[in-house]
Amino acid sequence: MSVIVEQRRQKCFPVTLIIDCCTPHMEYVSDFLTNIRLSDIYNLPGESVPMNPEIFSAMRAGNRDFLEKMRSYGTPMACLKNDKGDSILHVAAALGHLELVESIISECPSLLFEPNWKDQIPIHAAARAGRLAVVETLIRSITYLSARILPEEERERFNIYVLKDIDGDIPLHAAIKGCHLEAALCLVNASKHASFLENNDGISPLYMAVEAGGLALVKEMLNGLGYNSPDQGSNLSSQLEGRKSLVHKALETKNPDILDVILNEDPTLGDERDEEGRTCLSIGASIGFYKGVCNLLDRSTSGVFECNDDGSFPIHMAVEKGYVDVVKEIIKRCPDSKELLNKQGQNILHIAAKNGKAGSLLLNYIKRLDRKKNHLIEEQDADGNTPLHLATIYWRPRTVSNLTSFTSRKILEIQNNDGLTAMDIAEASLQSRYVFRERMTLMVLLCACSRRGFQVIPTSGMTLRSRSEHHLSGGDKYKDNVNALLLVATLVATVAFAAGFTVPGGFSSSPPNLGMAILANELDFCYFLVCNTLAMQCSVVAIVALIWAQLGDPELIHKAFHLALPSLFVALASMSSAFLFGVVATRRSQDSFLFNVIFNTITAIFFHVMVLLLGPYVIPQLPGVPFLQPVTGLYLHLLLLFVNEDDHVFGSGHTCEKKRVNSEGSSGMDQVQNSKVT
Repeated sequence: MSVIVEQRRQKCFPVTLIIDCCTPHMEYVSDFLTNIRLSDIYNLPGESVPMNPEIFSAMRAGNRDFLEKMRSYGTPMACLKNDKGDSILHVAAALGHLELVESIISECPSLLFEPNWKDQIPIHAAARAGRLAVVETLIRSITYLSARILPEEERERFNIYVLKDIDGDIPLHAAIKGCHLEAALCLVNASKHASFLENNDGISPLYMAVEAGGLALVKEMLNGLGYNSPDQGSNLSSQLEGRKSLVHKALETKNPDILDVILNEDPTLGDERDEEGRTCLSIGASIGFYKGVCNLLDRSTSGVFECNDDGSFPIHMAVEKGYVDVVKEIIKRCPDSKELLNKQGQNILHIAAKNGKAGSLLLNYIKRLDRKKNHLIEEQDADGNTPLHLATIYWRPRTVSNLTSFTSRKILEIQNNDGLTAMDIAEASLQSRYVFRERMTLMVLLCACSRRGFQVIPTSGMTLRSRSEHHLSGGDKYKDNVNALLLVATLVATVAFAAGFTVPGGFSSSPPNLGMAILANELDFCYFLVCNTLAMQCSVVAIVALIWAQLGDPELIHKAFHLALPSLFVALASMSSAFLFGVVATRRSQDSFLFNVIFNTITAIFFHVMVLLLGPYVIPQLPGVPFLQPVTGLYLHLLLLFVNEDDHVFGSGHTCEKKRVNSEGSSGMDQVQNSKVT
């Protein structure tokens, strides 16, 4: 059995059942219709009378016998209204009381056309509530009255299927809004033309059916439209009111069957743009709907070279969202599309770089396309930025690593319109407080510069931007950083000093080795002494450097951090190693092999974790140490695994390309140049 799947509510409706129950059988006339007279239809209710609670409760309960009692009230039933302006037929229809509805129609057929205060007639209420049997009865009643009783010239006047409420909704709108596709099919069978009428929002029932994913409903709406000659155009285009972006909506719902039905009915709808000026192919590419993109490309590839109102092309939309399969398909069909530029003069590699899609296969695929000429990676946009500039501006360390790994040193030397290289931007924009992604980006650039053999590597102690902020804020931010590091260095020095006079194993209390360390002949004890001494001396160096930083001179702060951070890193690593050797020295003869393996493994794990955590602070201070380059490269690749850059956050500064570089413009550039000279 074929099934309609209503996507938003995940309801399934058997198509055969829907069609069977929605097809009116005019051969049979219900008894309640046979007594209706033409005069009853024109017997419109007079001034409305409030519906008392007793009547309202009876109507809600579907009490058909109560109608007899109402006749004795002396008030015409057609005049009764509740506080919303609903007649008794509105109430009965909305609640699905079929027998009561039939009795009311037989008694007061004029209520079929009586609106409430929202201009909604009873069939609106039944359709919105999804009362299928009531909708069928109302349709049967209108059809009978139109065919058997009303004169020819009056039938169009009583066409309830196109009557709109204050929102411009016809009954078919109401049924689809409530996701009642069975009732909607009944209404479509009753009036095909109603499917193309717009409401106040410019939305037709056909548009809503496409959005709901009702394939059978869409087919029924389009059934019999046909296609005129090329000069006259399509019947669908000429009859459809409001939004004509049906293909866009079919793409957004990712329904290939509905997409086929619409394009087969009217191929020209594939050329329509949505309210934001986006083409159909751009919509499909932006949501990664591969089947829909292939469908559109099979029909025509001209859409690949049609830009949206914002200047972007479909391939740019796919690259921005990281849909590799869509990008490959577009380039496969139209190889020249990889050269397309948006209004900012950016190619697909610019967009991939600034949107952090290096974690996927997309960036690697684009690099393979550009491997011979390096044209895409070296191309500059309207602001003079290369993809590497944008990856740096948006703090995409993994992207920066990918871009610098397969190209020449030229990419690192290219300057944008403000005269800044990627390294200059990182130096001028780094936050004073620690931000992991920003530090990682700077580390990758420093390693790339060292790997390319640059003569001058920019320094980055507390960063050039930090020095300018120091003048503005009085150095308070950096004093806090200095105090924190000074406290850590002092604690390390204290622990190392104490460990030097309370050595593992203690001292001998008997001659001839009185006062000598008992474990002096153990090799592990010697390692302990070396590591402890190194921790002590390095922490003292860090303390002295940080004391100089307390003086507040920006240049001293810069130099002090350049010396203190590596020294403190070595001190912490040495202190950890000293603890390891001290414990091993006191238990070497007693421990089993398994204990030693477990102990050493745990120690090694935590040691490497410490190195990973401290690395982003220390490595930028040591960019030009040759023997550290291989180790640093391996370390960076491991650390990049923990970076999540596939988002739209520009880093802690919330900066953007033009605004941030310009705001820091002259002062940042002057400081960069001064740094290179010194």
